[in-house]
Amino acid sequence: MNRLIAESLACLTMAVLCFVCGFLLEGLRLGMFCAILSLASSMGYWRGMREGEKNEQQC
Repeated sequence: MNRLIAESLACLTMAVLCFVCGFLLEGLRLGMFCAILSLASSMGYWRGMREGEKNEQQC
């Protein structure tokens, strides 16, 4: 459970940092695009890690 919370906080932190950087560089549109891209990337990584752990437990 602690690992799940830590991973979720890391995803949100990266999304916020990407939003702030994009917002400062170009404005709201780029900030939102960067945040969404970061969240999508983090969620894909998170799901891949979970699937890998499930596969290891089954073998």
